[in-house]
Amino acid sequence: MRAAVVCVVFALVWVVWTMALAEPTVTIYTDRTNYQSGDTIGVTLSVENPGACATLDLCVGLLAPGGGIYTMGPSGWVHAIVPWNAEVRMPGQFDMTAHFRFEVPSVLPAPPISQDGEYHFASLCLEPGTWNWASNLGLAAFSYTGSGPSPDITMVSIPAGSFLMGSPEDEAGRFSDEGPQRTVHISPFMMSETEVTEKQWEDVMGWNDCYDKRGDNYPVERVAWYDCVSFCNQLSEADGYVKCYEITNTLYSGNHITSADVACNFDANGYRLPTEAEWEYACRAGTTSRFYTGDSESDLDRAGWYDCSQKHEVAQKQGNGLGLYDTHGNVWEWCWDWYDEGYYGTQPDPDSDPAGPGSGATRVLRGGGWGSSALYCRSACRSWDEPSYLITYYGFRLCRSSN
Repeated sequence: MRAAVVCVVFALVWVVWTMALAEPTVTIYTDRTNYQSGDTIGVTLSVENPGACATLDLCVGLLAPGGGIYTMGPSGWVHAIVPWNAEVRMPGQFDMTAHFRFEVPSVLPAPPISQDGEYHFASLCLEPGTWNWASNLGLAAFSYTGSGPSPDITMVSIPAGSFLMGSPEDEAGRFSDEGPQRTVHISPFMMSETEVTEKQWEDVMGWNDCYDKRGDNYPVERVAWYDCVSFCNQLSEADGYVKCYEITNTLYSGNHITSADVACNFDANGYRLPTEAEWEYACRAGTTSRFYTGDSESDLDRAGWYDCSQKHEVAQKQGNGLGLYDTHGNVWEWCWDWYDEGYYGTQPDPDSDPAGPGSGATRVLRGGGWGSSALYCRSACRSWDEPSYLITYYGFRLCRSSN
């Protein structure tokens, strides 16, 4: 029975290489064990134990939940029981590994990864042109689920306007990277009424790695910047919008993205992170004080959770003039921009829809968190961290362009 299954499970790519190999060991693994619609699967093959054999065929296939076996031909995915020669070779005799990446659902015709369930990639070394085994079967199991239900996220319309970005030199608690102040014009956009909650995150991503799991209406936290842009893309897809982010060269550790190249199309109508300028403009809602409720700590206490031991439910404090909640405190909020301490001084005055520096090492965070003192919760305060970092008081809120 096992041999019968083996004879039909291996398709997708046929790799032929010349090397010395005896009783090879083939290991196949995916970069994650759980995937959702919009993800990219990374598959790696590793061959060990060089020996006496001169030539072997390495077959890779996909076994779907219903028993279908698939290979990938020149025109896309096909249902098959024989390998297809993709003319892909191992990258070298001394680096016997091969890497493949697949979008799910596939953009190719007849995608085999489309229904929820358990899948397997499989690999096998064969004698050339035969189904005779030259090594043991290797299997890599993973699960796939389509995007969860589109969560109920209230988006607030933010009208176009101009504001004085940054803080005046005499503001209490001011940091030098908050200036010089300059006039910034912001085009209309939409922003989520609250920080993204645990339930909203789970509905889209299917997992919750919060340090402090407190319930549906608490802000999600311990999410990396990379995780947030992935959430935006998956929610955009679920809601039928054009994705803003092109995410490539993605690496994972468990559920979390640890590295990726990310480009943003601000003309797309999907969800995205706010720019730093959009965030401050929306937070201030026409005010010029330290907080949208005033300048004192008692004013801040009406607006946000700060200097306390845990996160709180969203929208329990006084909202600002645009109808946004918790822009002061609760969790720090990731923004799109790379951080640059001297960026404000390099920009024109007036400025229009700035999107931050073109590169950097860290991304901007705004708003302060539940454990922050008052000075870090000010409208103009800037913070930053590496986009892969998972911190218990880092969260985010959504934006969409009004186009």
